[in-house]
Amino acid sequence: MKNRRLFSAVVAAGILTLATVGSANAVPVDINGGSSWGGWTSEGMSNSLGVYGSGSTTAVYEVYRTIFSFNNHSVSGGPTGGGPTGGATGFGTGAFTSGAFANGDRILGIGVRVGSGGSITNFTPTVRFDLDADSYLADSPTVGSGNGRTSFTSWSEGKDFTVQFEGANSWRGGVLTEQVGNGTSNGGPNNQQQLVGGIGSGVSYDWAFRAFAQSASYQMFFDLDAMQSLYGVSNPFSKNANFTGIGPIGNTVMISLNGLGTNNVVFDADTALPANVPEPSSLALFMAALLGLGATGLRKTRKTV
Repeated sequence: MKNRRLFSAVVAAGILTLATVGSANAVPVDINGGSSWGGWTSEGMSNSLGVYGSGSTTAVYEVYRTIFSFNNHSVSGGPTGGGPTGGATGFGTGAFTSGAFANGDRILGIGVRVGSGGSITNFTPTVRFDLDADSYLADSPTVGSGNGRTSFTSWSEGKDFTVQFEGANSWRGGVLTEQVGNGTSNGGPNNQQQLVGGIGSGVSYDWAFRAFAQSASYQMFFDLDAMQSLYGVSNPFSKNANFTGIGPIGNTVMISLNGLGTNNVVFDADTALPANVPEPSSLALFMAALLGLGATGLRKTRKTV
């Protein structure tokens, strides 16, 4: 009787686990410029406490993020944006993005959708990366109190960086800026060094990050592993001798985002990939083995009664 109860409990737990993992693995990350948001986490509205940093409180946007391992991902829904030229080439790479968007690379996604009173027409989003997550702060104790810290010029530290996209030019990547010194409120001297126009040819906009947009939303994707490899060195591609390389991208970064009208928002972004779980097919084989073991145990129990 005890063996039968144990067997039943193990089978029930295994089936529940199989169903749960199967459901989790069945949810893809929607890459479509923001026409849908499956696989994304909502950070909240741009005027909500804990997200709002500075700027307007009446033009409202919803902010999203995601992290995933690249695996032959493609773009759907016909958004504007993409590849080395800012056209419709998706995650295609060029001469100066060697190794980017390779299977297994960590991809950080940040997205924005217009709420009320807002627009993304001709926007130039700026994504500020605070690598040790201690520079930027959301406004507090209330929205609009003026205590938020969102400025790269003021609050960045050495090796922090920003990325810009050109919404008016097919959402191509525009400029990567590294802080070689410190921001003016962090002791300075403020010493921003830029890599312009995709590093390589100066006209290809060939970056290890991409943006895709619909009429009232956009999604940005950063290949963190490729960015570290390509831009974490001094003077990449011999384009700026004063550029000393972006800092290491750990498991958490703080983001200060300007790309919502006059709004700036602040939020933490988890850059560690979720723990790997067995594929449903592997779990099915495991469950079959359990069933076999359980049946064997029951037969032995009957023989000894």
